[in-house]
Amino acid sequence: MRLSLAFALAALAAAPAAAQVSAIGPFTGNLQESFEGPQVVFTPCLTYPAFGGAATLCTPNGSNCHTTSGWGFICTIFAQSGGKFFASVGGPTEIVFTGNVYTFGGYFGSNSTGGDATFDFYDASNNLISSQVALFPNDCQWRWFGWQSCSTAIRKVVVTGINTTSGGYIDMDGLEAGTTLPGACNPGPQPYCTSGTSTAGCVSVISATAQPSASFSTPCQVNVSAVEGQRTGIIFYGLGALPQPWCSTGGTSFLCVKAPTQRTFAASSGGTAGACDGSLSLNWNAFHAANPGSLGTPFSAGQDVYLQTWFRDPPSCKTTTLSGGLKMTMQ
Repeated sequence: MRLSLAFALAALAAAPAAAQVSAIGPFTGNLQESFEGPQVVFTPCLTYPAFGGAATLCTPNGSNCHTTSGWGFICTIFAQSGGKFFASVGGPTEIVFTGNVYTFGGYFGSNSTGGDATFDFYDASNNLISSQVALFPNDCQWRWFGWQSCSTAIRKVVVTGINTTSGGYIDMDGLEAGTTLPGACNPGPQPYCTSGTSTAGCVSVISATAQPSASFSTPCQVNVSAVEGQRTGIIFYGLGALPQPWCSTGGTSFLCVKAPTQRTFAASSGGTAGACDGSLSLNWNAFHAANPGSLGTPFSAGQDVYLQTWFRDPPSCKTTTLSGGLKMTMQ
């Protein structure tokens, strides 16, 4: 009996939300498998290195690996690209990667008595990350299905036919996998918290050109615009966020960075006194090259840092106005 759409949606909803596994469109990964090696007929595993040696591909229920240029049953299916494609003739297909991957996808089809498949994703400790359902009819047509995991690396993918004999007979070709987080998982530095309004009515904006690298290999420039002109200011950072009013009474600024904090270089905002054309900037890598023992070092990938700016504004409470906050994540 064909899997109902309601059941498929329920299965998708049951996938662990924390894993952030989501569907993605066709992509080109740095790992690929198109099954163009020697033909494989009823073996327990692919007889040549899968994904260029980055994975093993086996059928754990027996010697069920099979590659072919064309296969007729309910209908006839031919390779999606190249000369061959793969299917298990009995039981699920198990792909185990030797290292972390964050994206996986390919073209899938069916020429058997049923279509549809489940894709189970596991981490390095063999814990189930997520189960995803792919719906496709048994019409010998290729369809793309792909996923990304933004929080937990994938180390194993198990493909099981839902409506096919013993879970096999899922045709696959043009498989792709990627060992780096896709850009969609990392939207870039994110503003947070509320910027204060200075005496001259300036509402400063803090931003950065890119996420920083833990090894300082990627250029990262922090910029603050719409600062009052001819004011002294400092960009500072910490390792946590703590939005709270800057002054107990009065004022519009918030302290957005949790102590302890690290000050960077004091500088003049330039521009015109009384206008909002001043600016401040920080070369993140240059600061840390000059201050190798500064707060948070050595950084590690995935670590968050929180930045903010204050500048002199004598009529305001505490004689200063603060920008909003900026969250950056080490790559």
